[in-house]
Amino acid sequence: MINKETFNYRYKGYEFPLKYPILDIGGKDGEFLEVVGAISGTIIDLIEGANPKYKHIQADISKKLPNLDKTFDTIFITETLEHLKNPLYLMAQVFDILNDDGNCFISVPYTKININEHSSGEWDFGHVSRWKLKEIINQMQKIGFEVEVIQARRRFKNTAFFLPHCWILLRLTKPKIVSRQ
Repeated sequence: MINKETFNYRYKGYEFPLKYPILDIGGKDGEFLEVVGAISGTIIDLIEGANPKYKHIQADISKKLPNLDKTFDTIFITETLEHLKNPLYLMAQVFDILNDDGNCFISVPYTKININEHSSGEWDFGHVSRWKLKEIINQMQKIGFEVEVIQARRRFKNTAFFLPHCWILLRLTKPKIVSRQ
């Protein structure tokens, strides 16, 4: 559960620009949307949400996104991609449902993977993918996104045992199309 204090600690009080409609992929019961002040939104998650403020779609995002009847101006994917074995498949779908002038915000751990440290193939709390900073930026650009690094942090003070080694917050947008006249 994320409250305002945890949010400010993780995101240094970053004020996400909200444009509607909003989609939160992996958003559980809407805690993140509540903290950022979203008055409405759609959440896709494995668990069924109970917050009546938001529309909930129960789905397995590791497969294919459910059919959505619209595109979105703001998409959040926070603390989710690291749990997917193929996060780039999800991100390619996200590119298609993001409006041309929309923003997609992703926050993920980033670090070099050392397979020898984790013989089970599973990382911290079900984390199955990680990237180096340049690698995730490069992969998002290959999908077609323009990438802005909002935040890149090293270990969280006093919590490194429980949280990822590093943290990144990216703002992804579609390239602006310039018309020739």
